Amino acid sequence: MKRLTWLLTPLLVAALAAPAAANPGPGSVAPYVSAHQQVTPVAQGLTVTSFQRLYPHGWVNGWLLMADLSEPTLRSDVLTAPALTEREPLSAMAARAGAVAAVNGDFFAMAGTGIALGTVVQNGQYLQSPLPNWPNGVLVGKDRIGRLASVVLEGTVTTPDGSYPLAVVNTPVVPEGAIGIFTSLWTIDRPWAMGDAAVGCEVVVRQGRVVSISPKVSGDPVPADGFILVGTGDMAAPLARLNVGDPVSVSYRAVPDVWWALGGQNVLVDDGSVVDGLDGTSRRPRTAIGFSKDGSRMYLLAIDGDLSLSRGLSLREVAELMREFGAHSALELDGGGSTTMVARLPGTSGLTVINRPADGAERRIPNGVGLFAEPGSGVAHWLQVEGEPRVFPGLSRTLTVTALDEQYEAAPVETPAWSLAGPGTITADGRYTAAGADGAPVPAGASAVVTVEAEGLTAEARIRVLGRLAGLTTSAAGGLRLTAAEGAFFTVIGHDADGYRATIDPDDLEISYDSSLVRVEREGDGLRAFPVAPGTGLIRVAVQGRETFIPFVSGHATTVLSALSDPALWEFARYPDEVGGAVAPGDIPANGNGVNGADEGGHANGAAGTGGAGGPAGAAMALQYHFGPASSNRAAYLQAAAPVVLPGQPDRFGLWVKGDGQGAWLRAVLKDAAGGSYTVDLARKVDWTGWRYVEARIPDGVAYPVSLYRVYPVETDTTRIYSSVLQFADLTVSEALAMPEVPEPAEAPDVILAPGNAAGEGSWSFAVLGQTPEVEPQPVVATALAADPAFFLVNAGLGEVVRQALTDLGRSDVPVYEMVPPARYFDAGGVRFILLGTEQGGLRATEFGQLPGLQTLLSLTARDQAIRQVVVVGGEAPPAWADGREAELVQRWLTEFEEESGKAAAYLSAGGAFPDVHRLEGIPYIEVGSPMVPRIFKIDPTPGRVWIRLER
Repeated sequence: MKRLTWLLTPLLVAALAAPAAANPGPGSVAPYVSAHQQVTPVAQGLTVTSFQRLYPHGWVNGWLLMADLSEPTLRSDVLTAPALTEREPLSAMAARAGAVAAVNGDFFAMAGTGIALGTVVQNGQYLQSPLPNWPNGVLVGKDRIGRLASVVLEGTVTTPDGSYPLAVVNTPVVPEGAIGIFTSLWTIDRPWAMGDAAVGCEVVVRQGRVVSISPKVSGDPVPADGFILVGTGDMAAPLARLNVGDPVSVSYRAVPDVWWALGGQNVLVDDGSVVDGLDGTSRRPRTAIGFSKDGSRMYLLAIDGDLSLSRGLSLREVAELMREFGAHSALELDGGGSTTMVARLPGTSGLTVINRPADGAERRIPNGVGLFAEPGSGVAHWLQVEGEPRVFPGLSRTLTVTALDEQYEAAPVETPAWSLAGPGTITADGRYTAAGADGAPVPAGASAVVTVEAEGLTAEARIRVLGRLAGLTTSAAGGLRLTAAEGAFFTVIGHDADGYRATIDPDDLEISYDSSLVRVEREGDGLRAFPVAPGTGLIRVAVQGRETFIPFVSGHATTVLSALSDPALWEFARYPDEVGGAVAPGDIPANGNGVNGADEGGHANGAAGTGGAGGPAGAAMALQYHFGPASSNRAAYLQAAAPVVLPGQPDRFGLWVKGDGQGAWLRAVLKDAAGGSYTVDLARKVDWTGWRYVEARIPDGVAYPVSLYRVYPVETDTTRIYSSVLQFADLTVSEALAMPEVPEPAEAPDVILAPGNAAGEGSWSFAVLGQTPEVEPQPVVATALAADPAFFLVNAGLGEVVRQALTDLGRSDVPVYEMVPPARYFDAGGVRFILLGTEQGGLRATEFGQLPGLQTLLSLTARDQAIRQVVVVGGEAPPAWADGREAELVQRWLTEFEEESGKAAAYLSAGGAFPDVHRLEGIPYIEVGSPMVPRIFKIDPTPGRVWIRLER
């Protein structure tokens, strides 16, 4: 037996596991392991790469648009909201402009004017000057070459008595001693236009002629057929000398003459090197833009953050990532809740938000960077076969074909012709069955190639036949809650004896249920259950003698509370202090007059409800409010004097609202028993008048009981000033009915626990020990020695105890290994044992270096001719780790190792109260339990036999 420690330090292993970066800058590159990376074409010269990486600080999800700026059918440009002082979601902005992909752009003023902070040049037109101290930017010239650079304004104002330099375009403040212009893209007031200048002059010009002159900033809007000039200090005089009717012209342009330009903040990569001094600790959502060394390729990066699914990156990590992808220069764009990327995915017609904005929905922003593709010909250039490439013997798989033109837009397909090479049958509509014409199932392990031909093109898909169906599960873990008219979607998943899984085609299933309560229909590769009437029950699905049950609940138990009928329970509150208002008893129209029905949606967390059949029944509370001038959001609160307890454990609550049509954002705040506070949306816009029922879900993970703290409208448009009244009635809580229990199926023990025959010649044993008595451990160790184990595997902290017991028993020659870091491996009898520490709930939390180390060691083991099998040993099995995605990653590595190397693998953990085996994608995950007596495992080298088994 050979014992070895790690051959590579964790840092070196991480370097081998990560892609190499050219011209590394100062400092070390953040270590990570890559879990996923996929390149998807968007148009000619444009791709989007999605990736997931695991860093020491957690998971990071990102997307990279890579554009070939030299591609003649592709162009880029700045996207803007309808006006520089307005904002809109990136998806709306991009769709309106006809872009096929986009990311958010420059930083902007969250309050006040809301304008971007840097230069804006769009389609060769200079739209906006940068604010002071915002010099950095990017541009793409008319030669289609991109680079980090700023443009300058070259402009002239011509009046009857001369020409004067134009200093700024569409900035909130005109600098002292300068002339600035406001165009029709400036749609709000300009109270700060003259700044602190002692002398100023404003001139309104329409159709090239002066129409008004003022020494102060007026409230006049910028005319659609003209502009407004503002002069300050010494430059006020030339404007003051003008008379109404005088001709005035303005000309200006960007220098150099570019196609587009946009501002940004920190330079990340300069001349191929990461810039010194970038922050390496503050992680959040990020957006960045960069260019290749020759400027012909543009890179647009979006990194999710502020979410449990993605922890974000620091500026230095973003810079390293941009350089790794090929950027020779890169600049930071606006991040945080602004980070958004949209793209038209192959075969689709609209844009998809492909990242997860940190605010839970797209933020309204002033600009972005868009990519535009010429329309496709509509003639098929590629075929795609879609459908799961796995099937069980005797069962079917429905395949479909789609065609894409040269711009990856959907193209029509005439009747496709399907053919098959290999066992099984294929129908004219693309349904493959893993059985011959005589009905005999295709043997496990076989494969077949399905070919489709259409429009003179062909495409193939290889179908893998798994082992015989051994059991069924569904995607509806915990059952189906059919609380909305659209019901709930679920799939039925089968598995074979080795844990390989595949979706069961709905047409292969026998489905039974109580049709008076629920209706089930096929939807794609799955099923959708629709509620018919309130109640609970089970949906049974079966195939090839296997069955499983899906419990469901249809409907809610609702309770209407009287809280909104009692004025003593409510008071008025505000933000900021300038907001005015009051709370008073409201009224209910007789017989439900003015009822507009249930909320139809349009808000993030809200869900449509029904409320009373004819509208509210109880008395109402009225919230009177006034939103005056402000520089930030304003809110008026219907505040509970003491939080109103919502009885039971409701999963949603709602109330009737008499709308005012003002379009404010309606929200509520809940408090739970643990002191947690939760803000939920009731309606994105109160754009109705009359009564309407609105509803919101109770957030997951709350500690019951939950109480209502406040309901309030929010006005986010700082330019709107108005007074209004909202009325609220019939606070209602809804609690789902109890989910019915499902009978547990009886399962036979795994062959590792019950092999059914004796081990073959050449077999050898090892012992696993989870605990020992606090006194006299020798008898326990002696019990294991009776099996002549080659070594002991013991839990953390038992190593010295067991070694001492072995010494006392005269067997100090038997090695003892603890399942703790530092990670190490050893070889015995042609089996490699890899020992990992998981006591902190996984590999990353315990010691990140184990992840790249395991990845590299598996690769080395696959090539080692002396090793036949691998056993990975950890304190906990991956399914029990705190991070499910980390567990899936390691599980995938083990499956890929086994399938690519042809060598068997298993995972052995000390968890569980009793021995158990769970198989997933070919890998047995063995729990030995934590007994006071040792478990004896035997390795059997006999071909075709169970290679690892529990003896006792």
